[in-house]
Amino acid sequence: MNIKFKSTWWLKWYWPYVETLYEIEGHYGTRQSGKTHQIARKLIYHSFGNEQFNVIHCRKEYNKIEGSTFKILKDIVTTYFPNDFTIIKDHFQIINKHTGNWFRGLGMDKEENAKSVEGANIAWLNESNQFTIDDYDYLGTTIRGKQGVKVSMILDWNPQSVQHWIKAESDKFNLNPKCVLVKSTFWDNYLIDRNQLHEKLLTIKERDENLYNVWALGEWGVEDPQMNFFRDFSRSKHIKEVEAFTNTYYLTFDLNYDPSCLLIQRDAHRLYVLEEFHTKGQGLPELLSIVKERFKLNAINVIVNGDSSGNHSRNITDSRTSYQIIQNVLGLSMNNFHVQKANPTHVASRILSNIVLRTKDFKIHPRCVQLINDVENMQVDNRGSLDPWKKENPLTGHLGDALRYHIFYEDYDLSNVNLN
Repeated sequence: MNIKFKSTWWLKWYWPYVETLYEIEGHYGTRQSGKTHQIARKLIYHSFGNEQFNVIHCRKEYNKIEGSTFKILKDIVTTYFPNDFTIIKDHFQIINKHTGNWFRGLGMDKEENAKSVEGANIAWLNESNQFTIDDYDYLGTTIRGKQGVKVSMILDWNPQSVQHWIKAESDKFNLNPKCVLVKSTFWDNYLIDRNQLHEKLLTIKERDENLYNVWALGEWGVEDPQMNFFRDFSRSKHIKEVEAFTNTYYLTFDLNYDPSCLLIQRDAHRLYVLEEFHTKGQGLPELLSIVKERFKLNAINVIVNGDSSGNHSRNITDSRTSYQIIQNVLGLSMNNFHVQKANPTHVASRILSNIVLRTKDFKIHPRCVQLINDVENMQVDNRGSLDPWKKENPLTGHLGDALRYHIFYEDYDLSNVNLN
């Protein structure tokens, strides 16, 4: 096997970390620093070694793997090593023909994919800020190698909230000589137009210095001491009598025994909440009949968001799931459903919700009284969890949940903002 690697194959800032396999290698900072591509190249490089080097490339959601870690790895091997790897889309596998070392995709929202971990001694947690600490602990205690084979976890993330579990965990990395914590920014990536990117980031600084510190400097975001979930909400800015402006409507649900629903319209720059539906003791079919009569909705222009529990039946006499009931009553196809397979973590959806509040024309119609109450009062604890607040306020928070489910699906790309 006559394959040679030059140091220039990696960006210069990554050179000190190419050869060493750390127990934990953590990378954080700004977007466009090149860290994910540097990690992918390191993994491919080590796959040519004689020792076991089997990698699970992980995302929180399985359906994000194809367009992220799998695409990065596949693009690199097809460009530089077109005859040295076998690519199999099943489980997003890439296999080194010379050594048998492999890469497999793993989504933490799919339990059946746990078999992908078998035989893996390397775990790459891409965008690890989307993972829970339980995901992190599970992977750390599951990867293993034969005696003498090194085990390594590689994490990359963009810092947002100083309260995130990964902040406290990563602070420990530099205290362990077998671990490393590396910060990089777009200034370290000489392959992009850094000055042009910084000019765009400076426009953010004018309206939100905290966001500039996160996106331009790679610093951890500062939290509101009140710990409001929607910490950037402002009555004067975000409440207004808005009207429909498009033929497409979004219905987003929180599907408890007393279901809640919001009617939303949106485009690339606007997100307007037009109506809320929630009445104690009212079942889903009754709520849907009111929505249908009120807005004369049809299957062409309705998109449904909501929580993952809607994929399961909660009815003793009706085996249909909540989403099947919605589909039937509103005359929709499954293509109209934009629903996460697993609910977003409170930390992740809080970060994204507040990015939307800061960067979009976000408005709630003043008739949405219960939603406004939720947005003003929902609070997280020191771990970023809503659970203690929900336990103390069991009758509220449901419309706030419906809003964060909608944002997390439809505005997910804002968590990976590309300023080009």
